[in-house]
Amino acid sequence: MSRFVFEELVGNHYSVWEYPSDTLLDICKDVGCIQHGHHELADLVEDHNKWMWDDCVNEKCLNCETYGFPCENLAYYCLHIPRLSGQWKA
Repeated sequence: MSRFVFEELVGNHYSVWEYPSDTLLDICKDVGCIQHGHHELADLVEDHNKWMWDDCVNEKCLNCETYGFPCENLAYYCLHIPRLSGQWKA
C-alpha cells in the first residue's frame, strides 16, 4: 500500500519555482537568500540542458555576473521560467 502513496506523492511534486509568486520573488532578492546546491532550481532542468546549467553555475557565465542569476538564456531556455531572469546577484 505505501508504494502507491509514494508514487502519488512523486507524481504530484511541484516546486515553488515553477510558478513563482510576486511575493516569493520580492522576498528572495536579498544577498545570500539563495545558495547553489541548496535550492530546487537544478531539479527543474531537463537532462539535455544540463550543459547550460553547468556553464552558468560552474563556469561563471558572464551574462549571469553582469545581469544577475539566472541570465535570460538560462531562465528562458533551460528553466522555462522567464520571470526569474536576473533575480539574484551572481
